[in-house]
Amino acid sequence: MLTPDFSRFILIPLFVLNMGAMIVTLFMKKKIKPEFSGSLDTLFFVENIIGLGCAVALGYIAFFVK
Repeated sequence: MLTPDFSRFILIPLFVLNMGAMIVTLFMKKKIKPEFSGSLDTLFFVENIIGLGCAVALGYIAFFVK
């Protein structure tokens, strides 16, 4: 699979789904009691790591792959 196809068909949809999941997690965090939000903090941290990885990969492909 070519790099532009990889970014178009895998990275961009994964990035968009990840941002949607982060928004849902934030809304869930606002509505849940603070003593039960520990697992949501972990989930939000993992979502941030995945989003950061997608953003770095998309940036690398955009600037350095011809």
